[in-house]
Amino acid sequence: MRKDKKYSVVLLCRVIGVSKSGYYAYLNREKRPVSKEDKKLLKLIKHVYRVNRGTYGAKRISKELKSKGTIVNHKKVARMMREANLKAKVRCKKTTKEGKSSSAGFVYENHLERDFDADHPNQKWVTDMTELWVETRKIYISAVMDLFNREIIAFVMSDSPNLQLIKDTIEEARKKRKLKTLEGVLIHSDQGSVYRSLMYNNLSKELKFTPSMSRKANCWDNAVIESFFSQLKTEFPCFYPNYSRKSYKHDLLSYIKRFNEKRIQKKLGFISPKTYYLQYKKGA
Repeated sequence: MRKDKKYSVVLLCRVIGVSKSGYYAYLNREKRPVSKEDKKLLKLIKHVYRVNRGTYGAKRISKELKSKGTIVNHKKVARMMREANLKAKVRCKKTTKEGKSSSAGFVYENHLERDFDADHPNQKWVTDMTELWVETRKIYISAVMDLFNREIIAFVMSDSPNLQLIKDTIEEARKKRKLKTLEGVLIHSDQGSVYRSLMYNNLSKELKFTPSMSRKANCWDNAVIESFFSQLKTEFPCFYPNYSRKSYKHDLLSYIKRFNEKRIQKKLGFISPKTYYLQYKKGA
């Protein structure tokens, strides 16, 4: 439509899919007066939204408010957020890529089989590697998550996606959980070349963990850690918009600390991974 051309109300209503009577009813509708309670509630919603840099949606904000003594339905929070133009940062949806993947090297069975629940710590770990642009160069990130409490127990950065990066990540996870060996631990990955390598095979024998692998070109088999990396790439710039070559390591580790200790998760009953782990230890 041309900017300088006028269009009839009937035509415009037809284009947007509303009736003419409905349009005029909307124009003549009186706005409801905002109560003092709602003004106070909106102030609390804005505070939670700002503290979390716009990364919390209505449900998560509702649970955060409940934990602090304010009980409000997430639908009301969603409505008030819409009216205040507060929009949560949304991750891009993951799509399965159908492509060729080399299967040279060691390929392990998919022992995890998309069962992303664990009854106790150090039962099922998932791992993956991704890349992130820092100014004009890429850095590579390798992480391990414990499916029991969705905690990132290892987070290692490198300038190269090499075998040492993977080895350092597994070792960091072992030390974080204070384990002499990883006997009884299932570690699931995709079929990346580093995980099919002789080094990784030897490491599994040395530390006694059970390797598990996704099927070819199927990201859903390792969806939880894939989702974490997607979340990181969406949220990290919100908390650290000015990260640079000098600060990115400190900033990323600060983000991981917040993810583990403060960010509430629906899967855990809207508490943080650290709180969930401590509750388990207390009841054990």
